[in-house]
Amino acid sequence: MSTKKFKEFLEKNNLNIEILESPEKTHTAQQAADVHSVSVENIVKSILTKVNDEYVLFLVPGDKKIDLKEKKATIAKPDEVKKITGYSIGGVPPFGHKTKVKTYIQEGFRKDEKLLAAAGSPNSVFKISLEELENMLKYQHND
Repeated sequence: MSTKKFKEFLEKNNLNIEILESPEKTHTAQQAADVHSVSVENIVKSILTKVNDEYVLFLVPGDKKIDLKEKKATIAKPDEVKKITGYSIGGVPPFGHKTKVKTYIQEGFRKDEKLLAAAGSPNSVFKISLEELENMLKYQHND
């Protein structure tokens, strides 16, 4: 899946989210923050992990790391990320995945600014408020 697939998900679910594409790839949170002029802590890193036999997605602020030991988790391999989410590492959005996956938001995002998350590829993103993201995840888990 790619930006095109994420756009299709948005359209299918009547979500009014604008995808921003840049000529530069943003492989790091800092690069994404610089390219899109947002605070690095409001870059959403979508990190797929495996806890026991279950895949769990953590949405982590760009300036933070995930404590794998605390979560009793391991990072999913690139082929697992693609199989479960439908997207390649660097382009995994926080929702709209191929497979439903439990998703948790790590503390640390600034609530007074928009967040910037991947939209299917390393050079496509979208802006969303923390409240909108939380609501989207509730909706995703209730359908």
